[in-house]
Amino acid sequence: MADMIEQIANLMRLTQNAVVVTGAGISTEAGIPDFRGDKGIYRQLGEDRVMRIINIDFFKAHPDQFYSFYRQYFKFPEVEPSPAHKILARLEEQGMIKGVVTQNIDNLHQQAGSRNVIAVHGNAEEFICMNSHCQKIYDHEYFADNTETVPHCSACGAVIKPNVVLFGENINNYIGARQLILDARLLIVIGSSLTVYPLAGFVNEFCTLAKDLVIINKGPTQLDYAARYKLDVGVGSTGEILEEIYRKLQR
Repeated sequence: MADMIEQIANLMRLTQNAVVVTGAGISTEAGIPDFRGDKGIYRQLGEDRVMRIINIDFFKAHPDQFYSFYRQYFKFPEVEPSPAHKILARLEEQGMIKGVVTQNIDNLHQQAGSRNVIAVHGNAEEFICMNSHCQKIYDHEYFADNTETVPHCSACGAVIKPNVVLFGENINNYIGARQLILDARLLIVIGSSLTVYPLAGFVNEFCTLAKDLVIINKGPTQLDYAARYKLDVGVGSTGEILEEIYRKLQR
């Protein structure tokens, strides 16, 4: 693994055009549960049931049932960004990576200091007014302090929803996310099995362009065959791997 880490650091040093794609794996190290993990709600409640409820049509038809479910099962623990999040922020600050495209909705990249973050599935720390003429954004504190079963916008009275992408909605910044990935010379995928589309499709499209793909993940992914380097996160952590890469880049 040491030789592979050295080679990844060399690639980053030479290209000066790396982009990072992150999935749940980077946030589980910070204490955020993986919905699809062994103890995640998909396993506990059944994926079909969860997908039926966290759907935009269900939200519009039954906002009271949606929020009852959301309050019970989508309460994230209060955690700090992991070492991996913090190292990625430092790498961006030093110009070693151009930005991060993340599937995660926990806002940890932004909290760690990353500036160019495209969160394609939204931000669970925010809530947005459903009135297309208003669309006021509220922080999580407004939601937590709200005593209504279904919270409403204080400006126009419309229902507000978590500012996350529900099933049946388009991902955020589709064009920007795809372009950032395809414009990279080196793409580093961290903590994702690359099964969720359309982001997995963007990575697959990147692989057709004869550029360099690096994957750091616990277990196999759909694109291991296309990676120049694949690092399996075993007894260590993603943070430890990125710390070693960072040390080598400082030489």
